[in-house]
Amino acid sequence: FSVAIFLLASLANVPFLLAEDAEDNRLATARQHFQRGRYAEAIETLDQLAETPPTGLDSVQLALLRCHALQAQGERLAAEEVLIHALQDHDDSALLHAELAKRHFERGRYPEAKASATRAMALNPDQLLARLVQAQIFTEEGDLKKADEGFRWFVRYYNRAQPTDPESLVLVAQGAAQYARWHSSSQIFDFCVNTVTVDALKRDKSYWQAHLVSGKLLLEKYNKAQGRPELKSALAINPNAAEVHTEMALSAISEYNWDEVEESARRALEIAPHSPGALQGLAMAKLFFRDFESTEKLLTEALDENPIDTKSLALMAALRMLQDGWPDPARWQHLVSHLDQIADLKLENPTRCEQVLIDVARRNPKPGYFLASLAEIVDRFRQHRVAEPLLKQAILLMPQLSQPKNGLGQLYMQTGQIDEARKTLDEAFKADPYHVRVSNMRKVIKVLDDYESVTTEHFVVRADGKLDRLLARYMAEYLEEIYPELTTLFGFEPESRTQIEIYNTAKGLSGHQWFSARMVGLPWVQTIGASTGVIIAMQSPSSMDRPLNWARVLKHEFVHILTLQQTDFNIPHWYTEALAVRSEGYPRPVEWNALLLNRVPKGELKNLDNLSMGFIRAGTQENWNFAYCQSVLYADYMAERFGEESLARLLEAYRKNQTTDQAVPAVFGVDKADFEKGYREFLDQVVAGLRSSDDSASPEQRPSQIEKAYEKNKQDPQAAANYAKLMLMIKKRDEAKKIAEEVLKKDPAQPVAAAVLALLLLRDEKFDEAAAVLEPALQQEHPNQQVIELLMKVRLKQKQPEAALVLSELGKRHFPYDSDWWKGTAAAAKMTGATETRRAALEKLVQIEADDPAPRKALAELALSEGNFDVAYHYGKRTLHIDVLDAEVHRMLGDALAGRKEFDRAIAEYEIAIELKPKDLEAQLGLAESCLMADQQEKGGRLVKEILKQAPDNERALLLRDRRKD
Repeated sequence: FSVAIFLLASLANVPFLLAEDAEDNRLATARQHFQRGRYAEAIETLDQLAETPPTGLDSVQLALLRCHALQAQGERLAAEEVLIHALQDHDDSALLHAELAKRHFERGRYPEAKASATRAMALNPDQLLARLVQAQIFTEEGDLKKADEGFRWFVRYYNRAQPTDPESLVLVAQGAAQYARWHSSSQIFDFCVNTVTVDALKRDKSYWQAHLVSGKLLLEKYNKAQGRPELKSALAINPNAAEVHTEMALSAISEYNWDEVEESARRALEIAPHSPGALQGLAMAKLFFRDFESTEKLLTEALDENPIDTKSLALMAALRMLQDGWPDPARWQHLVSHLDQIADLKLENPTRCEQVLIDVARRNPKPGYFLASLAEIVDRFRQHRVAEPLLKQAILLMPQLSQPKNGLGQLYMQTGQIDEARKTLDEAFKADPYHVRVSNMRKVIKVLDDYESVTTEHFVVRADGKLDRLLARYMAEYLEEIYPELTTLFGFEPESRTQIEIYNTAKGLSGHQWFSARMVGLPWVQTIGASTGVIIAMQSPSSMDRPLNWARVLKHEFVHILTLQQTDFNIPHWYTEALAVRSEGYPRPVEWNALLLNRVPKGELKNLDNLSMGFIRAGTQENWNFAYCQSVLYADYMAERFGEESLARLLEAYRKNQTTDQAVPAVFGVDKADFEKGYREFLDQVVAGLRSSDDSASPEQRPSQIEKAYEKNKQDPQAAANYAKLMLMIKKRDEAKKIAEEVLKKDPAQPVAAAVLALLLLRDEKFDEAAAVLEPALQQEHPNQQVIELLMKVRLKQKQPEAALVLSELGKRHFPYDSDWWKGTAAAAKMTGATETRRAALEKLVQIEADDPAPRKALAELALSEGNFDVAYHYGKRTLHIDVLDAEVHRMLGDALAGRKEFDRAIAEYEIAIELKPKDLEAQLGLAESCLMADQQEKGGRLVKEILKQAPDNERALLLRDRRKD
């Protein structure tokens, strides 16, 4: 609840007026101008009325409407002067006194506001706006009992008076909604949203203030699906409603949509300069990116308007912490826990942030809203230790508030304190059952309750015991393997075990939906794994429709745990991503190279100031990928120009709470401009190395461009071939075939048309015909990539491995970043028996194909056949990092461990293989033999007997039986 609620009732004091009811319909016209955002026209009409006032015109209404029109344009002093002047002639007007009370309150002049509200209620005990101002003053002064009675009055008033005019209804909705919040009355809240505001709009369709109230109430519950359309409906009526643009900005903060925050806030300020809410939204955006100078300027402007505004002061306190350093936990706890007894607190040399809290507490001993607002801000910087005492104290001082309970419950979820989260979120849900995130988080906890845990020295992995039991076991094992490497590399160890949560399909929702709900309380986030800096969560690979290297994901996310905790979350998003991706150990993806070739020459690049936005509000998958790409290249550039050790020095600078602007000259010894210039030159060098010899390749065209070019000149072979390719992509195969054939009649070497026709022939397994089409289109000096690739695959189908090898080498020479050439080499080498060539190709594929289990499995098989058990074990484990449910791989691991004489471990792998594939005779034999070698004679003998029942003539089983007899 904030002063912003009073902006929603700009016409609260003007009785509902239809044109035909007025002494002069020009007042109704002025009102409609105002409602539609035509403020200058409204004032012009009012000026005309003032010049020649008709008999009986209510000058109070005239003054109020002029006041509102000026206020809507940010002319607050002029609006206030209108009221003061009008009161000289109409001191008996409750409407004018209430409006003046509102103006005083919005400027932080509480004694004056209280006096004006009291005067208004003396003249009219049912003056709604005065009642609302008074209740809010009680809240800001910590007199919560009187404030509660004040908000309750609106519920009783509605039941008693049954108002029907939209102005009164909107004010009732605001006062009653606050009572509903404090008393967890979902019935009253629902009534405000679905009855009161709806009735206001039935009475006057142009009354956009009702849409605004409804939208605000819905958005505070994170109900974006209904809340944002309400705000847009308000803007459809009045596009110049600064209050609505402000609310759009503030609602975008929760989504980290800083572009929209800035756009909407600046629009609000264009309409009504110095609007505190818009200034606060802009300040939050600047603060998030640590632009302290801009933040301070915006907050100074906001505090000039109202020096005791709760949200402005909360932002100022957060700014001071970011500037001066996060507070000492013990000292912070002591201060926050004594805010309600601030006169007795003895605090030496208070910091600038501490002084803000002390000043607030001196005015209001129960500043629950301030504490909750400050906690929300600092928690955006993942400062859980700072936020937690604030939220707890807010709950203690104002237990009627749901906001701090919601926040504390979500904080506990972010930090993996599930038991505390369960209790707090249950209380939050009772207080606020409409809150979408709270509801979703409670559902997540119920899913977690059914999970099993695997606990190791440094990790706890929680997963579905039925679907992901094996996955959890191997994840825990892998994490312990990489723990020494990564903690040594970054010079940091977490204080407690890191919790890993794996989400699979449950209760009718997908694993990704549960993962998303776990991370943000809402059903969708872009990635499949994420870290809060304290816990790691990810979607189970077994719930996906494509293979995933879960070990790569876990390593990436654990690096986030280390870098975020090490720097106390001061590290920028782009840099923690750069370090995490580099730790994975894989080369730059082909997709990134394509983006570099396209964007670097155009200068479509982020810089250190805005690169993190590429992750937060990417907009498209390509933008998101390019943010990762640029981040890694920044790190590569630093390592190349300043040395690999410079990466650690930059991390240390962030640990010392330095900003990037401070860190760059301190760490690298150059100014930021020089650093950025060097980075751009580095990118140019990278792109120069990526350029292929395919100079004839045409730039990628949009479908509309392809179609237009073909319609313009159907005889152009290139245009026709591109159009044939487009037809094939949209599955118009007959048309694609016809056009491609026509092109090839004129030019058999046209590569695009040849590829189109070859694909159609391959679809029907006409390999020889496909080869005949592709051969004329193959050029040695400037080949077409798809032609080489297709012809290589055709040669493999034709059992011509030598020809396929030649083509794969041609592809590597011209298009070295495509993995298909190595797949072709591996397949051809297998046919010819060229083991070393095949091994080299498979090893290359392991390096560049992070999510493909096939080359890893093939290398394990190859090593086993050669008796190289260590290598077999290595690649078998790496295969499980992608497919932990592959029974053959577990059997191969058993074979490798048995070959290393590690029979107990071999037994475990064989048993898993048999669990996954009960009729795997080789796994059964391996298990039996390992049991015998591990001196588990009884078990081994029993297994041999069971095998011989299935396969009486199995030679290996017979040998085992005879060996046991001996």
